[in-house]
Amino acid sequence: MSYLTIVTGLLGLISAFVFFYFLKFKASTKQTQRKDRIRWSKYIPYKNETPVGDSEKESDDAKFKDN
Repeated sequence: MSYLTIVTGLLGLISAFVFFYFLKFKASTKQTQRKDRIRWSKYIPYKNETPVGDSEKESDDAKFKDN
């Protein structure tokens, strides 16, 4: 096993540890409920919304009945 493999493995383990360590922190209400946050629904259509300009466009995908 070369030193490059060991260093790369250690770097991966440290990165995974740091990632999982920071998962336990949650954004505060002050951060999540601010007035000037980005409205992602303007750019990304969600479940019951249609994207702007695509209301007339037909898809080649199969049509399924909504229940």
